[in-house]
Parts: sequence; structure tokens; C-alpha cells
Amino acid sequence: MLTSIRIQNFRSIRDASVKLGQVNLFIGPNNSGKSNFLKGIEFLNYAIDNVFHRHKEARDIFASIITRSKEFIPPEIRSINYGINFEREDIDPIHFAVGQGGIVGLLDTNLSKVTQILASNEEMPGFYPKKNRSILALRHYLKDSYIFKPDPAKFQNSSTIVYEYKVAADGSNLVSFIFDLSQNHKSRFRRLEQDLSQCNEELVSISTPADPNESGRFKLKFFDKKEIGYWAEEVSEGVLYFLALLCIIHQPDPPKILLLEEPEKGIHPRRIKEVIDFIFELARLRDIQIILTSHSPYVVDHFADIPECISVFDRENGETVIHNAADLIAKTNEEYAAQGLPPTSYKDSLGEYWLSGFLGGVPL
Repeated sequence: MLTSIRIQNFRSIRDASVKLGQVNLFIGPNNSGKSNFLKGIEFLNYAIDNVFHRHKEARDIFASIITRSKEFIPPEIRSINYGINFEREDIDPIHFAVGQGGIVGLLDTNLSKVTQILASNEEMPGFYPKKNRSILALRHYLKDSYIFKPDPAKFQNSSTIVYEYKVAADGSNLVSFIFDLSQNHKSRFRRLEQDLSQCNEELVSISTPADPNESGRFKLKFFDKKEIGYWAEEVSEGVLYFLALLCIIHQPDPPKILLLEEPEKGIHPRRIKEVIDFIFELARLRDIQIILTSHSPYVVDHFADIPECISVFDRENGETVIHNAADLIAKTNEEYAAQGLPPTSYKDSLGEYWLSGFLGGVPL
């Protein structure tokens, strides 16, 4: 499991770090840098994958993000456009940098010397064997870590069938993905159905039959214990969101770290609790790490017992700054103690405390 991430010189992030647990929450106003931090992780996934495979897609995304990042980076530090430091419990800290022309570099521990991994068409050189093992471990951990923002409204649409072994970031290809899974990965499909029935005991199976209203197109359909069928638009948004998450983790090669943007979006407020409960259960049962962003106080409430897993994002002088919620709470309670006041009792309604400005990370 990753224990911390530090990103430098990427978009709005000059130098910021986060502490990580198994399930983590990024909060803050719009344009504070939450999405940029996730994109930094996503970017490194593409960059490392490019080192090993040199996919055209990775190069294109690489170049695109490099170009956009220059808008936020002063000229004097553009020699290294992007730096990231990962720490895992079972491997040494690893430092990367991305320079002009799409060079991915492995930095030594004081970040002063770059060991070039790949430039132009050169093969990956045999730098320090210990570091080789570390980068391979990190590559395995970050593989397919891209930002998911499932949109339940898109799961309700019919579509043509195209064989898909990966879930689209917005879940718009779930019909094709589930069809492919049911035909070519039957054991995985059965496990998906079993997990779905655990999330909602009334629903026991799913299929992708032809849409009766549109020739040549197919739709999601759920079945209960009595084999009564329900089209996607007839089940709750929460069930559709569960299905998207289950599809992500039941991909033939699922991610080890899941990046989710605003899981509450498109979900009725009364369903948010079951969605977040499921996210925590998913992390525990499947041993995956999850980072999610949110604007919802209901989501914040779920982290009241683990404020150390909340990162609070703000902008100061145009740059992203990040504070750990547990550190902010501890500092406030120290100030209260110095004034002879009792510590704040935030656990009953941490979300409301956040909205009041107690943690920062709210619009001014």
C-alpha cells in the first residue's frame, strides 16, 4: 500500500504531499488541485507504461499534460517539469522526474541527480538493480490506475456490442464490458454477480439482452430471486454505481489503486451512505487502495474516525496547498487547550464542521 505521495511542479501543484491509508478522501473547493493530484498519479502510470511499452497513447497523453503543465510552472524550474515521490510499505521511496522531450528520469534520494530511464528510442538501461525492482513493483501497483468518474445515467443507455476488456472512465461501455465478461471470462462474471447480490440481496444476476425498442442495440438488465427482470433505468442510482465499481475490480487486470472523482455525483443524497459504505467494504475485501474526491459533507462524515485519511486542498497565491485533516484538528485542539477550552467534538458531524470552515478547504 502507498503510504505517501509528493508531487512537484505539476499544473497548479508546486510542491505538495499527502499521507495515505487504505481509503482516502480529497476535499476542497473547485480548482483547488484535487483533480490535478489524481491526474499526477494517472500521468505517472502512463509515463512508466511508456517506458516499458512506448504506447502511442501514452506518448500523446504525456505530451498533452507536459504542454498544459507549463502554464503553471515558472521558467526557472521547467528543466524538470514534473516530479513525484512515492513511498510504499514494502519498497524504498522512489523519485521520478519528467523533463523536456518526454524523458522519464529516476532521481537519487537527494533529488539532485537524474538517472535517465528512457529517451528517444533507447532501451531501458540497467541502473541499480535494487531500484529496478522498485520501479517494477511500482509499475505493477500503478498499472491501469486512471481516474474513474462513473456516470449512472450513461449505464441506462442501450449500445452496440464491442468487445471491451477495460471499463471506460465514465462507465459508458458497461454493456459491452459485461457482455464480453459473460462470454470470455465466465468465472469473473460469476464472481461479479455474486458480489452484486451481496450489495443488494434482491438482485441476483445481470445480463445484456437486446433492446426491444432499438434494433441491433443492447441494454443492462437485472434479475431478482424470482427471475423478474428490471432494466437499468428501473433500479436505483446506487445499484448502478455499485455495478460500475464491481466491473472495475473484476476487469481481467484490475487496478491496485482506484482513483474516483465525486462518487456522490448523480446519486441521491439518501443513497450516498450505502455507496461510501460499499467503497470501504470493497477496499477491505479486495485489498485495494482508494483515493476519492468529494464536495459532499455526507462523504466527509464517513471519515470522522480516520481524519488522517482526509487531505484538505486550498489555493494560496495561485498554487495548491494541502493539509492533513488530523493535523488541523490536533492544532485546533492544542489552541483550545491553551485557552482552557475542551477539545472540539467533531465526530458527530465532521461534514458540517468542514462546511463551517473548521478544516479550511471551502470557497471563500
